[in-house]
Amino acid sequence: MTTHWWGTYPFDGLGAPTGTGEGLWRQRGTAAEQVLDLPAPSFVVAHPDVPVLYAVSEADITKVHAVSIADADSPALMGSVTTGGAAGCHLLLSRDGLTLYVAHYASGDLAVIPLLSTGEFAEDAPAQVFGHGGSGPREDRQEAPHAHHVGYAPGDSHLVVADLGTDELRAYAVDPDGTLREDGIAATLPPGSGPRHFVVRGELIYLVCELDHMLRTLRWDRASATAQVIHEHPTTLAPQRTGDAVYDAHVDVVGDVLLVSVRGCDVISVFDLSPEGHATYRAAFDSGYWPRHFAVVRETLVVGNEKGHAVRVFDLADVLTLPPETEAGAIAQLDSEVTAIRSPACIVATP
Repeated sequence: MTTHWWGTYPFDGLGAPTGTGEGLWRQRGTAAEQVLDLPAPSFVVAHPDVPVLYAVSEADITKVHAVSIADADSPALMGSVTTGGAAGCHLLLSRDGLTLYVAHYASGDLAVIPLLSTGEFAEDAPAQVFGHGGSGPREDRQEAPHAHHVGYAPGDSHLVVADLGTDELRAYAVDPDGTLREDGIAATLPPGSGPRHFVVRGELIYLVCELDHMLRTLRWDRASATAQVIHEHPTTLAPQRTGDAVYDAHVDVVGDVLLVSVRGCDVISVFDLSPEGHATYRAAFDSGYWPRHFAVVRETLVVGNEKGHAVRVFDLADVLTLPPETEAGAIAQLDSEVTAIRSPACIVATP
């Protein structure tokens, strides 16, 4: 049976004091329990070759933790490293599994953490920490850099950081040993757009912008390590239903379908991708209260409802075959299986 591992926020949500009972949860089917106490592990990734998870604590002094799941019934903390930044919110594991990259929301830094082939930390400190400067027009969210996501650019020669605070995509050339070299700004987005998360398909980058609620398609140029916006569309046509504002969240591609989670509207939007990569909005469905992160796991779509303190599991076939909306802003209803988990922030699945 597939095991779902969830990093969670404090029960009172993002911004509440860390270390108040949150941590790593294990879910099998509809049974779920907390298995480790960790301060706000808001993003979790699994090593591809050894039974190790990495979780980043979204705290003022960020640490990344290595957790052995060799015995999935008794996960064990292997070690922790202070990352050199504040409010780490996203992790990327290198293709060879020997380097971990950490994006920090509060400080805007990108940290490089070397790993051993066993999955353990190679050093007790980052090999590199890259800071950044700048701001954006939104004084409440863009007073400074806010690195929200780090991922490979098409071709894997560069990493790209989505900086919500400066409306930029930052480029870093990847050396063979996993260390990085700053390589300028790959793209400057419209002022106040707030780039948050992206997914790559072929030579295209699909970027969710949290502050102006747009899905932007960018074409990557490998020679110059830059990207150009070629299309944009609102992340959803559904109305806001909860919270004080709309907060776009995660994005992923499943074949020729692109999915975007939108908090406040509390939906996942479904876009169709043409052979050339053009994204066409199809519909949106109710995904539960505050859908922060989701993942495709086998034949299901698993969605974490951060403020709903629940996880919803949808049949992936139902999602991919969702009929087009019959009127603008319509919200479809799909059957789902619900499991209670406190403040789920991120999922990773292992066999």
